[in-house]
Amino acid sequence: MTNLKFRISDLVNKKVHAIVKIACLAFLYSLFLIPDSFVTAQDVKVSAKTDTNQIRIGEQFGMNLCITAPGGTKIFFPTVPDSIHHLEVVKRSKIDTLISADGKLSTLQQKLVLTSFDSGYYVIEPITFFFQKAGKNDTDSLSTEASLITVKTIPVDTTKAFKDIKQPLDVPFTFREALPYILGGVLVILLILLIVYMLKKTKKKVVDIKPKKPSRPAHEIALEALKNTENEKLWQQGFIKKYHSNVSDIIRAYIEHRFSVNAMEYTTDETLDHLKGTIINDEAREKLKYILQLADMVKFAKAQPIAPEHEQALSHAYNFIMLTKPVTPDDFKEREAAS
Repeated sequence: MTNLKFRISDLVNKKVHAIVKIACLAFLYSLFLIPDSFVTAQDVKVSAKTDTNQIRIGEQFGMNLCITAPGGTKIFFPTVPDSIHHLEVVKRSKIDTLISADGKLSTLQQKLVLTSFDSGYYVIEPITFFFQKAGKNDTDSLSTEASLITVKTIPVDTTKAFKDIKQPLDVPFTFREALPYILGGVLVILLILLIVYMLKKTKKKVVDIKPKKPSRPAHEIALEALKNTENEKLWQQGFIKKYHSNVSDIIRAYIEHRFSVNAMEYTTDETLDHLKGTIINDEAREKLKYILQLADMVKFAKAQPIAPEHEQALSHAYNFIMLTKPVTPDDFKEREAAS
């Protein structure tokens, strides 16, 4: 009987060893048949951990979203909506990036603060992370595990009678509490008196700043500047804005020195208004209006004039200066010779 039991036990042990051996071989064999996508997924880890699984209504709890992947992996961090099944996102931190000491792993994480004002059981569904590994064009994804949050209400004893809301308590206002306000008021008064004293002591004189007149006639400087602008061929090289700004600024500077009108600071309409009543005739006024308005369109409305308009602006600038420059004896001689 004993020998029979020994033989049965021996057979059972041999079968167990055989089963274990087959299972080990099957496991080792399966490792070689695992596809690449499964293996590569093992070195990427995602998680969505909460610091608690139950709260009272209105309380806040934290959730940490995290993904760890090999260096060089392109990660598309998920955007969590403002509410998740009656759970409201109160605050979210910036996405922090941590690199391991050897540079082989990158960890991205974001901390969220959530709350709920409805009691019950709420599921935070799996959150999906998308990523692309270095050297691969395919996009893989991993999802976090779902978690359950229990929101409890505050228990109310309905057997007891309801009580009125207590009125606010009257707390006496002490001198110690009033002292900061008293000192602040005194400081403000002293500061005002000091400012008034300093203003009376150091009265500023109003200085009338007038543009310094150049040593040369204004029209000579303007004509020379226009000639330089023409020789630079700015609009032909594509510098349209600079070209019209130069022409406009030259004319405005000429007006300042010729008619004592602060044209560099005035708008186009203001400049034209201040020139009313001067020696400028209608022809000169129309040419000036064309130059300044075209420059405004180029500078502020990004207009693109055609070639004849560029040339017309420069021609009007020359003519405006010649029509408004001071008349000299030589001019009279030229007019008499021409007649």
